[in-house]
Amino acid sequence: MKRLPVILVLISVLMGPQVRAQVAERADSTALQTTPALRTPSFKATQLIAPGALAVAGIGVHTFLHKEVDIPIRDAALDLGQKWGPVPYYDYLRYLPAVPLALDLGLGLTGVKVEHRFLDRAVEAGIACVVAGGTAFLLKQLIYSPRPDKVSNDSFPSGHTCTAFVGAELVRLEYGWGWGAGAYVLATGVALLRVYHNRHWFSDLLFGAGIGILGAHVGRWLLDPVHDVLGMDNWFGGKAVQASLTPYVDPLSGTFCAGLAFAF
Repeated sequence: MKRLPVILVLISVLMGPQVRAQVAERADSTALQTTPALRTPSFKATQLIAPGALAVAGIGVHTFLHKEVDIPIRDAALDLGQKWGPVPYYDYLRYLPAVPLALDLGLGLTGVKVEHRFLDRAVEAGIACVVAGGTAFLLKQLIYSPRPDKVSNDSFPSGHTCTAFVGAELVRLEYGWGWGAGAYVLATGVALLRVYHNRHWFSDLLFGAGIGILGAHVGRWLLDPVHDVLGMDNWFGGKAVQASLTPYVDPLSGTFCAGLAFAF
């Protein structure tokens, strides 16, 4: 085991040139591009189907089928909790909703084919989080909805689920279903953990997921108008922003690390 750090260092040195990814964060992910970012698709009514169905289902269950759906699912989750016990490290897992958002911003830095540059993705994600998170927060204050564990009365909708599904949909929009499917699995896991730990009702998850997906689309719909208003093509003198993500192993501790650098 004492040789493990040395071995990891050697692996890092040998693989560094292959793993290192330098990406000029422009629309087509090629280096030193100075052309404007690609225009995002305009609004389509079909994009409202999935988030609308989830939101309507959440409202319907919360309002009319609470005893028939929410309570039985809560009881089943409690039974599983007594059988399996709490999920290890749950205090840390509550931060999982941020992971899909990090994937949306970070995958393009590792050489994965990306549609928009990093700056555009950051603006898009910011808009999406403000819209979805703000809506969820406002509804929590307006709707009296006791949590299953009776700790507070702001159960509807689930903020964690909302955030996780914002990120999952942004990943799908930016990178396709190949990466999007994994992000959605992660977001679904975040939602289910909220029920498993008796923090939310099933209807809270449905509505939270719908608001999250809708927020991601709003972020994309507003990206071009915000892009034009802020004149983002002229930022940094119209030059491409290069980003470099380099994994390495600390020679002293043997810890796997990563370095992120931007060149303007």
